Amino acid sequence: MKNKISLTILSFLANFIMAGFATQFGMLIEPIASKFAANVNEVASIFSLLNGGALAGTIAAFFFIEKIGVKRMTLLSYLCIALSAAALHFTSSLSVVMIAMTIIGLCGGVGLCIAGTIVVSVWKGKIQSTMLVVQDATFNVAGVLFPLITTYALSHALSWSYSYLAVGLVALGTAMMAMMTNFDLCENKSENSNGAASGGEKSQWNFSIISAGIGLFLGMLALYTFLTWAPMFVKQKFDIPFEEAGNIITQYWSAALVGALISTLIVSRVKIQHFLMCMMTLALIITSLIVTTDKLEWMSYLTYGYGFTCAALYNAFIAYGVSFVKQASSKNVSYILISGSAGAMFSPAISSMFESIIGLQTVMYAIPIIYAIILGMLVMSRRQAAENSLAMA
Repeated sequence: MKNKISLTILSFLANFIMAGFATQFGMLIEPIASKFAANVNEVASIFSLLNGGALAGTIAAFFFIEKIGVKRMTLLSYLCIALSAAALHFTSSLSVVMIAMTIIGLCGGVGLCIAGTIVVSVWKGKIQSTMLVVQDATFNVAGVLFPLITTYALSHALSWSYSYLAVGLVALGTAMMAMMTNFDLCENKSENSNGAASGGEKSQWNFSIISAGIGLFLGMLALYTFLTWAPMFVKQKFDIPFEEAGNIITQYWSAALVGALISTLIVSRVKIQHFLMCMMTLALIITSLIVTTDKLEWMSYLTYGYGFTCAALYNAFIAYGVSFVKQASSKNVSYILISGSAGAMFSPAISSMFESIIGLQTVMYAIPIIYAIILGMLVMSRRQAAENSLAMA
């Protein structure tokens, strides 16, 4: 049991570390641009390197985790992340920042796949879905903690990179913990998976699980558009200091933390299909209000509501997708992970391109439209699944 707990903590730390780099970038666009005398759109696109690396990492993990081993991949990934975070802190070159962010994304993507592998190997049944949602809670803890460090650093004229250096120290600690942990349970599971694959077991595919991947892609596209541009949007719309506008990121992740904890309780009692459709409906309503309101005092409440709603977005889509197959395979889970990573990767690049063409306000208007599309897809997949059930009856 002690070994299970150690492995589970490592899986939570994987999400915690990735969140430490991903959740605060919207707060850092302007400081990084000022530090390196670069255009804000150029700096915003660096975030695509982080998410692009994460996408490449999830794909690489699909092929190499079983060959190299979970423990070796964990050690290698988090040592590289720690070194890259140190490079971010000490460099005076924007090119080094770009390279370091790509490496962090790559290794972080591998880490997310390792986290999923650990949970699937260690836990079974309903507790497995609950643990997946708890992973989102650890992601949101980082989303509260590290932006606070960034806010403190910026308000005290310190370097923008101090919070990233703190994440690097956590990554170093994770590597040390992995070194002292027994991974036999996960390694044996990988071998069993290989044996099943060689026995001719095929992954199940249907419209519902495919739509789950597409839905997560769109959901991450909308979410990271918000996280990237919301501080600048609030600054411009209400003419307030950027440091004050940046608090919207902390507000989002504070609510997301509470939402993830409550979502853990809800998912243990409610079908994941009902839970996800309800959350996407709320996201559509709240983001519509965020982009249309002219009252600054409403923004905090709406942002808290949005954070609460999207608290378990990533792993909720994973649980939703695999619920439509009798036996979920690693390929099913990897497909949904890759879809989410792709959405996060392309979001800054796509939003930056459209921001320069049609303006920031119009880009923000696209967010509720995306949620409307997701909701429509969820309704269609539910109907398709019901029709298939009736046909088989």
